[in-house]
Amino acid sequence: MTGTDDSAIVDVIAELAPIWLPGCVVDSAERTVEVGWGRGALQMSAVVGVGEIVDRCLQLPQARWAEQIEAWLRAVVAEGELATEEHRFGDVAERQRALLVQRGWSARTAGPVADALIPFGDHFEVVVFISTGSDLRRLTVVRRSMLGLGDPGVLSPVQLSLHEIADLVPAEQNGISILRRDGDPLVSMAVVDRETLLPQASIGAGVLIGVPRLSTIAYCPADAGQARADALAAWVADSYRGAADQCSPDLFWLQGDHMVQVPVTLATPPAAVLPAALKPQPRRTWLRHLFGR
Repeated sequence: MTGTDDSAIVDVIAELAPIWLPGCVVDSAERTVEVGWGRGALQMSAVVGVGEIVDRCLQLPQARWAEQIEAWLRAVVAEGELATEEHRFGDVAERQRALLVQRGWSARTAGPVADALIPFGDHFEVVVFISTGSDLRRLTVVRRSMLGLGDPGVLSPVQLSLHEIADLVPAEQNGISILRRDGDPLVSMAVVDRETLLPQASIGAGVLIGVPRLSTIAYCPADAGQARADALAAWVADSYRGAADQCSPDLFWLQGDHMVQVPVTLATPPAAVLPAALKPQPRRTWLRHLFGR
């Protein structure tokens, strides 16, 4: 696509936005739109960049631009109303939380406005939420801007979340270590702070790890052998099955800053397909070495 396409989308926004949302103002040069919301005498507004919806329209046929733009604009207004409501529960910055979820979760489940998220390797992503009452509400890029949460000096949602799970202690079960706190979706973030909560990941061959639920992590030494790896794969599969807070049914080899997926068969019970580096190597005697056996 060319720059002309970008301008064409902004022109469509400038033409149709005031029809859908009377009173909104589009600045084509600055590529922004000002939207308003409120009730009675309490009226508020925010200026939002249109880059997100422009990028989305560039991936679609022109015939679908209008419906996408309208859905995005109405979602932006809803985000403004939600941002206003969230202030009633106290300092929004201090109520930020982050969850480690399977890569692509946000894209599969997000609405017209993109989530605020941080990519985490090839297999996971960190999605930011706001703790409001007993709920965790997904924070979008638009609402983060409205609330000023992207400004320098604002508290980090990652650090706030890690502080909440700093007291986790692994429980041992048949050679498998388990970090778990029922009902606490922040437990998955232990993978982010592996130096503190998963120190074994930086020792020797590291660990085989599974994150079947947001509230549960299970792991064992990566070089513990095929039987232990299979037991971990079976435990992760069983924990993942039917869980309300599912994260990932897969196994991963975590060694320092490196994480690679370990395939698991669909057999019953499942079995881990260990990479050659984690399989036990037969001892070679000098006689075998000399005669090539």
